[in-house]
Amino acid sequence: MEISLSDVMIQMDVLGRIRGFSFQPSKEFAASKEDTLSDAFRYYVPLLAILAAILAIVVTAVVLMLGLPGISKFAPLLGAGAFVGIIAVGIIAALYIAVWVHIWVYLLGGRKGLTQTVKAITYGATPCLVLGWVPGPNVIIAPIWSLLVVINGVMELHELSPGMAILAVILAILIPLIIAGAVVATFAASFVPAML
Repeated sequence: MEISLSDVMIQMDVLGRIRGFSFQPSKEFAASKEDTLSDAFRYYVPLLAILAAILAIVVTAVVLMLGLPGISKFAPLLGAGAFVGIIAVGIIAALYIAVWVHIWVYLLGGRKGLTQTVKAITYGATPCLVLGWVPGPNVIIAPIWSLLVVINGVMELHELSPGMAILAVILAILIPLIIAGAVVATFAASFVPAML
């Protein structure tokens, strides 16, 4: 297998972008203003695939270690299913989240287009994609780090003030939580009289 100079340059560029979005997001987002949707997904999907492959291996290993009769022989199939599922959910989730966040960005003055919000979400997911397989504190650290990078992306790509960018992302998170809480409370309230 022959590796060309352009392949090495692409890999170095991806590593540089990972470092940039993780540690200097303002500078990296400023440099990505002209990126297309295709550029964003050419960055996001390979990182998602690497995360999916690592998690698929973990799923396969766990199923094999458990040694459950009748299930262990399906470990490779479960791993492959996890791989495909993670990629599918990752792509759909990125698009859904981008549209939802964009509604709030638009309402708060962001007028640079949905593509910029998609880039903020896909590039902002870098810490989760890179650290998503590490157990322990990274279950909390990576999402918070990604959230901060997304806010930075919204601010830079939509040229919003820090306050408006933070408010847009916080509203995008809080509104579904409030609705879910209200649904759960209503559902729970309907069971309380039945239990008495």
